[in-house]
Amino acid sequence: MEDLYSLKPNRSVEAQELNRLLRLLAQAGKTHFKKYLYDPLYRAGWERKAAEARKVLDHLRNEVKNPAYRKALPPNCKRMIGAAMAENFSVLGDCALFFLDVIQNLPQIAEAPESVEFIGILKAPLGEWQQVHNERSAYLFDRELNNLQDSQIAEAFEPVKLGVTEERARITAEIQRLYQQILVASRSDNFKRAAQLLSRYMIEFSDAENYAEKDVRKVVDALSARDKTFNESLNAMLATDLYYRITQGIMKGDLKIAVRMIRKYAHIFEGNPEIRYYYEIDRLERMLYNVITKKDLWKTLKRTS
Repeated sequence: MEDLYSLKPNRSVEAQELNRLLRLLAQAGKTHFKKYLYDPLYRAGWERKAAEARKVLDHLRNEVKNPAYRKALPPNCKRMIGAAMAENFSVLGDCALFFLDVIQNLPQIAEAPESVEFIGILKAPLGEWQQVHNERSAYLFDRELNNLQDSQIAEAFEPVKLGVTEERARITAEIQRLYQQILVASRSDNFKRAAQLLSRYMIEFSDAENYAEKDVRKVVDALSARDKTFNESLNAMLATDLYYRITQGIMKGDLKIAVRMIRKYAHIFEGNPEIRYYYEIDRLERMLYNVITKKDLWKTLKRTS
């Protein structure tokens, strides 16, 4: 049976944020990966002799499903990561992501000494990497925006078009199915599962015609009444995923995705500066609107949206 989990804006949220930053770091090349992941762990004395960490990872992925083995997971994860450090960066990244996933999803693991130590080691260097990454993303975004054709910018602002009946039916069914899953999770007080489903639902469908905004608000209010930290944690989860999608879009050269996620962030959080990543994403949004103004595209965008 899956653990019921009362969300708290602490190590679970930190683990989610570090997970996303580590995924972005993995795309930045070996130099950055060594500086911001391997070196901090090495200085903390985590490296061990190579011991086929990939096989250990596969073994732990099976063990995590069995509650009887979970007490041993944190020390085993520490040993696995130490062994991976002596092997290669690929397995090190996979092992670190696995440990962060476990910390994020299992509250008893999050409180283990090894988990607290791991978060403590990574928090400062990955925070430093985030600043480097923010500057890099802003530079790339501004450069690519100014190189876009007017029609490409207008296309990024167009709502998602569901032209064929089959596609409309598929999306409508997906929305209804996902919303029913949210209701089931909320009724069982499975706050973790409800927050994950709500985050996905809001990001994917918040700009759809049949998005049940009032119903979502009722579910969030009901869960917040039972867990006072729920709304704060849900917002942190949403903001972190949106930031990840935005910067992924920029790094992959997919500005259409980046622009849509920036607009979703603005729509969901309505300019609240207390929300995580507000200033980073607001900076990108201002760059976007400066280019639109410079190209005199406001009238065109009003006709397409």
